[in-house]
Order: sequence, then structure tokens, then C-alpha cells
Amino acid sequence: MIKNILTTLLILFAFISFSQDKIKVVSSASIFQDMAKNIGGDKIISESIVPIGGDPHTYTPKPSDVELVSSADLILINGLTFEGWINELIENSGTKAKVVLITEGVDPITSEKYHNASDPHAWMDASKGVQYAYNISAGLAAVDPDNALYYADNGARYSAEIKKVDQYIKTQIATIPKAQRILVTSHDAFQYYGKAYDITLNAIIGISTESEAQSKDVQRVVDAIRKSNIPAVFIESTINPKMLKQIASDTGVKIGGELYADSIGDEDSEAPTYLKMLTHNTDVIVNALTGTSIESTKIDADDTSNNLWIYIGLGAVMLLSLLFLVLKMNK
Repeated sequence: MIKNILTTLLILFAFISFSQDKIKVVSSASIFQDMAKNIGGDKIISESIVPIGGDPHTYTPKPSDVELVSSADLILINGLTFEGWINELIENSGTKAKVVLITEGVDPITSEKYHNASDPHAWMDASKGVQYAYNISAGLAAVDPDNALYYADNGARYSAEIKKVDQYIKTQIATIPKAQRILVTSHDAFQYYGKAYDITLNAIIGISTESEAQSKDVQRVVDAIRKSNIPAVFIESTINPKMLKQIASDTGVKIGGELYADSIGDEDSEAPTYLKMLTHNTDVIVNALTGTSIESTKIDADDTSNNLWIYIGLGAVMLLSLLFLVLKMNK
């Protein structure tokens, strides 16, 4: 018994010591957490403030986030108005961590509607993901210079993988006839993607999900669908699909699938990493716009669930009616 307790304590102390040797990297969103994990490897602990599936545009920090940030060695933020709440969170936490703007060196797309506003979704262009990787690698080296070469090597390897994905996206999107390269989504998160891979964007709301859709925005999208005979529209993993579902119903187009933009998916999803997110999005877009196949979505699952209960209810009514008739005939 005592031997088992001693063994457990030794394992616990070893784990604590092992964890303390690692650099704690806290990212604002899950996409960057995954990037850091790929570059930092076993030298870091990589965590995200906004959980997978959360919306960084509208996120409200919790008390536990203050503790998370205060214990960090390195904080990775996107900037460009993506996480407008984060500077206050960092200030309130009293953290001594180094803060790295991972869009440093990225040429942002500026808003045509709002002065001095930029589109924050630069990671959607895989070629810009290479700059993210460089900035993360440099940030890690700055706080952990003893392992700078390790981070540089991992950064170079990861950048090579990103470049392969970039080429894959270009090749796949090129298979869509030019007239059909129109991407309709809930919010304007794909401008970098559209610019890099030659596909036209049409979103209901702007670059931030904090904005409210107006009737004129809905009408603009409906008009575009009817004018260009768009075969499918796409929901997003972090946004309520209700409005896009209504537009699809009104115009007779299909929901082409679920795309990931502001968050990667969980381990059981088709997009558990940044690179798989990009390839999944591309496959869904290409298949839907070329008419090859339509991905099932959570909308379909909800509809199937609703239909099942309808069928069960109807069956129960029919069974009760039959039982009533049998009892009446036996009287």
C-alpha cells in the first residue's frame, strides 16, 4: 500500500516538474492554439481563451480566463479587431507574458465601408498562414531562446505543409466553372480566401458577427442567388444558421455544407486542425458548387430529429385510434 502511494507521488512530482519545464502559450482562438501546438511541439503547453466552437468576435471573458492569461509565458493574438476584448483582459490579468501580434507583416484587406477597419480573417488565405507560422516561431524563440532552433525547424516544416494546402486549394477551386465561383455565407469571413483563390464572396453580415443583418442585406443576397443561379449556400460552424436556412428555403437553393472560419472543429469533426479546416472548407465548396455532392450538416441532423418525432407522434395517434376502434367493436 505504502509502495503504491510512493509510486503515485513520484509520478505526480515528475509530471509537475515536466509541466513546469514547458512554455505556456495562450492563444486568443483555437486556430492559433493549433498553429502554436504544431510549432511548439513538446516544448510548450498550448491553450486557447475562446473554446472550440466559440465566436471570438462576441466572446465575453470569464474569471477563469484572467487566471489563464496571468499564468501565460506567451500570448498570441490576431489583432485587426478580431478579439476586441483581449487587451482589457490582458491588462486586468497583470500578466508578465510576452504578447505577440501574429498578423505582423500581413497585408490586411481594408474595409470599404468603415474607415481604418481591417478584415481580421487573414488565416483563411493559406499563403498568409505562413506569416502566422513565422511570427509564432519567432515569439516562441523570444521567450525560450534555448530552443530557438527547434522552433525554427518546426516552423519551417509546418510552413511547408501550409504551402501544400495553399496549392491544393488553388487546384481544387480552379475546377469550378468561373461563373459558379460565388460563395454565399452568413458573415464576411472569406474575403482573403476569395481574393487568394479567385472566388466571389457574398455574405449576409460584415466581417464581425457583432453586427446585425438588415433586411436590405438579406435582399441583396437573395437577389444575387437568383441573378447568378447559385446552386448552394453555406452555413458556418460558429453562427446560428437560421437566417441562411430561411434564405435557402425562399430561393430554393441547397445548404451546401458547413464551413469553419473563426474556429476549428472538435476532434470528431472534419476540421480538427487549421490545415484540415482549410481543406475541408475547400472540398465542401467545390463539391457543392460543381454539383458533385452536398455535405450533410447540423441542419439536416436537426431536421431528421424533428421528422423522427413527428413520425413517432403520428404513429402513436394511429395506434391509439386503432385501439379505440378495437375496444368499441368488442363492446
